Amino acid sequence: MKKIIYIFLLGLIASACGDMDEINLNPDKPVTVTPDFLVTYVLNDATYSPKSKWLLSDSWLMKSTSFTEHMEWYLYNKFERDHTYSENFGNYEILINSKKMRELAEADEFMTTEEKNGYLGFDHFMRAFYFYKTTMAMGDVPCSEALEGEDGNTTPKYDPQEDVFHTIITELQTASQLFDSGSSFKGDFVYNGNTDLWKRATNSFLLRVLNMLSSKTTVKGVNVKELFEQTATKPLLENETNSFQRVYSESKSSQWYPFYFENQNWWSFPVMTNFLVDMMKDLNDYRLFYYAEPAPNLVSVGGDSFDAYSGVNPVLPYGQVQTEYTNGDHSSINKRYYRVPQGEPIKFIAYSEIQFILAEAALRGWNTPSSAKAHYDNGVRAAMLFTGNNTPADYNHGRVIDGDYVDAYLAGEAAFDSANGLEQIMTQKYIAAFVQLPFNSFFDYRRTGFPNLPIDPATNMNEVKTQLPLRWMYPMKEYSLNRENIEAAIDRQFDGSDTPNDIMWLLKN
Repeated sequence: MKKIIYIFLLGLIASACGDMDEINLNPDKPVTVTPDFLVTYVLNDATYSPKSKWLLSDSWLMKSTSFTEHMEWYLYNKFERDHTYSENFGNYEILINSKKMRELAEADEFMTTEEKNGYLGFDHFMRAFYFYKTTMAMGDVPCSEALEGEDGNTTPKYDPQEDVFHTIITELQTASQLFDSGSSFKGDFVYNGNTDLWKRATNSFLLRVLNMLSSKTTVKGVNVKELFEQTATKPLLENETNSFQRVYSESKSSQWYPFYFENQNWWSFPVMTNFLVDMMKDLNDYRLFYYAEPAPNLVSVGGDSFDAYSGVNPVLPYGQVQTEYTNGDHSSINKRYYRVPQGEPIKFIAYSEIQFILAEAALRGWNTPSSAKAHYDNGVRAAMLFTGNNTPADYNHGRVIDGDYVDAYLAGEAAFDSANGLEQIMTQKYIAAFVQLPFNSFFDYRRTGFPNLPIDPATNMNEVKTQLPLRWMYPMKEYSLNRENIEAAIDRQFDGSDTPNDIMWLLKN
């Protein structure tokens, strides 16, 4: 009898333990990793924007805003070694997760070939996206041997930048083909797994890459002009809502716009610059009323008047910038950037951007679907209506951007003139990129010299006093973790130098 009771108690304890295991599981925490979980994780990083003052760091470098909390290096063109756009090769950690996503999809025997193609296309796109971001910042970077840490290679070689760009081109071509033969995949909060939209974004991104390479005839045997013209005939982003972007929402705090005041404490420090404000005044551009607030000392003029807006000279000594702003002489950024929880979507590849790229290509004489003027007009219209449609009426200071206004704008000061076409295209691209397309304007400026940013040698903190830096330096930890390969790359590119003013392959004729 005692034996029967003992066996019964053991069974009871075992079942109780099993029940406790189930009770102790967190229903909100996954116990297994699936491809869709990793897609979401990777996309969260790819479309991440800082919930801090660093959301505006691109605008400091490109002289569209200044900042009055304290002096930031970008305000005066200084690039620090370990605060880099390339995030100290942190991009590769994200690509490891994309690689894991791909492996899980390939190993899933129940997944259809078409769905696998969607996941595989996503991996190839992300590889190109991050390799591009990193090489644009620094030059030669690990590529062919990247992501081999689990296989024992923790010191990858640095590939020449031309080779990296060839890899980027190949990755995007492969991604486009896979999306073309793929079906919807899960975990995607940007396009909801729609492979047609991913294909369009991929082809559009390839146009950006090739446009950045437009001074080159070939890249490892690939004819840049011919491939651009071929890609321009393929499905591309069709409108601004198709852009590769993060859309925000007021419904959940985790989905608020990054600069919403409950996310950060820096909302009172940005100030508009005269470089951007005067540019928009000259063009009779209503976006000024959507980007900025009237200057306190000019508010009596009326918020719907261009005369109520003023920007600080961004190359003045920093103390003077602070003093003028504190005195109420200049405009801050529009309140919508920190008072509207859903804000506006933040774009990383934009329809309007691609139209400006096509306009530039047409101006060079490359074959494009329409004329330079038509693409330019398309880009301006889409960018202006994006701003108009994503700004509540309470924040436009009584100036409405609609189709009729855009028509008048394109027939007025902003009318396309091929004689000044490149400058016009870059000007409109620059205005449209306000708190959008992080650092894309800098890469365009570095390539074309437009817009003609103000530089004062007396306040310029770059070593070359007459220019902005050309690149970010390699992170210091690479010198201790991968010294042999990084030194070989530096010797190959820059004769042993690693400074912000060294000229990478991309920028050499």
